[in-house]
Parts: sequence; C-alpha cells; structure tokens
Amino acid sequence: MAEEKQFWKKGEQAINKADGYVLQADLLAHDQRYEDAVRYYDKALEIVPGNADVWAFKGITLQGGLGKDEEAMKCWDRARQLDQDLARAVDMRKDESPAAVIESIRWDELHDSCRDKLKRLMIRDAQSGSR
Repeated sequence: MAEEKQFWKKGEQAINKADGYVLQADLLAHDQRYEDAVRYYDKALEIVPGNADVWAFKGITLQGGLGKDEEAMKCWDRARQLDQDLARAVDMRKDESPAAVIESIRWDELHDSCRDKLKRLMIRDAQSGSR
C-alpha cells in the first residue's frame, strides 16, 4: 500500500511540474517570448505527451507568434488525434471561418483552463479585427 501511495504522489508531482511549465509557457507567450514559450511547452509535453491542450497551444504559439505554420500543423494534428473538439476549437488553419469554428465548440466538454484561454483568444481576435 505504501508503494502504491508513493507512485501516485510521484504522478501528482509530475503533473504539477507539467502544469508549472505550461503556466510559464503561457506567460512567456504573453510577453511575446515565443521561442522560450515553445521550449516550456516541450518540457511539459515530455511529462504529459497525451495532453491535447498543450499540443494545441504550442501550435498557436508556433503559428501566431513565430509564423512556423508547418510545425504548428503538426501540433494541431497531434492535438486532433488526442481530442477532436479541442483541436477544432484552437486550430488556426485558414480553411474554416471563425464563426464555423466557434459554433462547433462543445464548451461544456472543455477544461476550465482551456475555456479561459479560448475566450481570451476570441476577445483578442475580435478587438484586433475592429481596429
């Protein structure tokens, strides 16, 4: 029993560390330090490679911040494999209109942190479109 408890504790610590890396990446991206942000997303993905949120936001940073469309597409493809609803919500490919993407989002199935990030992205996009 003690061995099992130790295993879960290590798992929680790893997830907390990954969350810290993602938070750091988000802060760096907000400060337009995109290369550094991508490095922190990569650190998080070493710990939680199956996290679609991290893949999707790494893709946004690569495309929106660094203009690396091909690498971003690979991230979105991986996110889509892991979670199709999330991937459609944050995929910045040009083949879908923003209204179609927004209508396809199942908001009740997204994680809280993802919902908040998507809202911020939509507000930013709406503000930049009105200028």
